[in-house]
Amino acid sequence: MDLRCASKMHGRLIDGGLFEVSCGSAFCGKKPGVVVLHRFDIRTGELVQTLRFKDTPKLNKRNRRVA
Repeated sequence: MDLRCASKMHGRLIDGGLFEVSCGSAFCGKKPGVVVLHRFDIRTGELVQTLRFKDTPKLNKRNRRVA
């Protein structure tokens, strides 16, 4: 289940009672081209896992990469 307002997704409830949020902190590894996700246990509030992924390239209206 996604948790969102009209303009932004704030987090996601995933299987196993975990809450997943995107992090924008350089301390956690966020930088251009990298997505950082934190997963928290909704019962305890404890950080369970941090994941880092390579971000997908952005495309413009003509399906070309944007620099």
